[in-house]
Amino acid sequence: MRAHLALAAAFTIGPLVVSGCGDPSRPADPSAASSVAAGPLSSSTHSVASQSERLVNMMDACDPETFNATIGPGTCVQRQGGVTFSEFIAELTRTQKAGAWHFAPPQFTAGAGLTLVAVNQGGEVHSFTTVANFGGGFIAPLNALSGNTALAPECAAVVGGVLVPGPGFLPRRVPPGGTTTVTLGGAGMVKFQCCIHPWMRSVVRVQ
Repeated sequence: MRAHLALAAAFTIGPLVVSGCGDPSRPADPSAASSVAAGPLSSSTHSVASQSERLVNMMDACDPETFNATIGPGTCVQRQGGVTFSEFIAELTRTQKAGAWHFAPPQFTAGAGLTLVAVNQGGEVHSFTTVANFGGGFIAPLNALSGNTALAPECAAVVGGVLVPGPGFLPRRVPPGGTTTVTLGGAGMVKFQCCIHPWMRSVVRVQ
């Protein structure tokens, strides 16, 4: 129960009313970065337009009844049943991640200039943020439970002792059913993570 209260409070600190992990009423940030899905596209209702695009799915299994009751209305949409909020916290406490909350695939190789198409297949808002190094996001209790005590600067910062969102507010956020794209640059390793659920990650080797 203490974890529930702390997590709920984290979404309504001061003027930063984040409305839980959800709030699909806000549009996706058009500057969003995304991750590649190298596998078949049949798992998504969204199609990739050409061979110059690759798909990645952002997944979760939130139970709307318990997530919305704990965090607030609109936190979880588009899904019936699924993982309850208590089960989510218990798994996160035990393993430092909730397995149903993930990017698919978690790693892959892609060519420079390829456009990545990131699709939110879950019921919560996610971000698909390019980071230099993986780290915590802007939801302090989720950082603590997932062992991400070092913040990713691209996701969040501490101002006056309070954890606040990074540049752009809810960086590169993608609501349920939303899509965002990014074009890969030159050769190297590119890391993407969710700034809300920081264990959701993908690594792209650009060739």
